Amino acid sequence: MNQPAPNRLDLVREFVLAHPLHLACELSFVSAANGEAELTFRINDFCASPQGTLHGGILYALMDVSCFFAVGTLLPTNQHAVSVDVGTTLLRAGRKGDLVHLRAHVDRLGRTLAAMRVEAAVIMENGEEQLLATGHVNKAIIDAPEAGTRREA
Repeated sequence: MNQPAPNRLDLVREFVLAHPLHLACELSFVSAANGEAELTFRINDFCASPQGTLHGGILYALMDVSCFFAVGTLLPTNQHAVSVDVGTTLLRAGRKGDLVHLRAHVDRLGRTLAAMRVEAAVIMENGEEQLLATGHVNKAIIDAPEAGTRREA
């Protein structure tokens, strides 16, 4: 049986998840394939503002990471993606203890640029979701650095 060709995400997934910020936020990989990615994290003390709500800068950063995972499924191992434009619209406050589900999707992948959108939703105790934020991320497509180097993600 033929195995699919390895992609950029296959090469760097564990490296990216091991980043100290991602560890502190308890970022968890759910899935990534075909230009889509899903990740989760629970709003903990590190992610919360002094008021006990999700810090917008943390959300911005993790939405960007989810888009990296989405585009990484489409890139060959010799290409990498770096952010050039990120926009986030916060729609409601997440609270300490909330589980946040990130869903990213590649809208367009060109030769030198990838355009993505991302949503963040709080998963309620009854399983329903409340939209927390929406965003867009554009990433430049560049030659990949060596796996495991500081420039990796």
